[in-house]
Amino acid sequence: MSEPTTNQRQPALPGLDAEATAVVGIGLGLTGLALGLRPRLAPATLALTALAAALFRNPRRIPPDESRTVFAIADGRIQGVREVYEHRFVHSDCLRLTTVIGPLDVPICRAPVAGRVAYIEQVRGDYRPLRDPQAPERNQRLYIGIETAWGPLLLSIIAAPLGRWLRCETTQGATLAAGTRIASVRFGGQVDLYIQRDVIEPQVTPGDRTLAGQSRLGAVVA
Repeated sequence: MSEPTTNQRQPALPGLDAEATAVVGIGLGLTGLALGLRPRLAPATLALTALAAALFRNPRRIPPDESRTVFAIADGRIQGVREVYEHRFVHSDCLRLTTVIGPLDVPICRAPVAGRVAYIEQVRGDYRPLRDPQAPERNQRLYIGIETAWGPLLLSIIAAPLGRWLRCETTQGATLAAGTRIASVRFGGQVDLYIQRDVIEPQVTPGDRTLAGQSRLGAVVA
């Protein structure tokens, strides 16, 4: 099975975003300059270059061929699974599965299932700490609603105060395969997945680590 793709620029450096090419090039140039002028500084510039490259990681992800599996949207850690009413797109009682993305986690968000993008809304807001109970409704955030063969689901991607980088990388009406890249949120964030509670049987618990496009969040039972 081939990796889901979008219309984005192809990376010049395997495993890294296209934006990393300039960052790594500048860093290596500074390292070379330091070797010629101040050799003692070269390890520091090389370490900073490696750290910068790590923040632009784009690992190859190929989801298993499982049409009734809901995959992780982001690399991170499951914070909670709770029942809520979702009023923006699903308009139903839902399970909300929350994943917290750390500052050094891969920043790429991927479609959890195959479907069609039916709703996109990007909201400017505050930059509160994610531990603030009001952060999901007050911070800068991106909503992506997906229609599937078994019903709608909504993703809410929330920016953390450190990076303030949240970018939508899909379009309304786009047809997605599971694992397709749909957004990026650098330097930490949070992703809430809203899905009708009678549709999914969760397969994660708080504290579990996830890999976008590979870890299983749940099984579709509807």
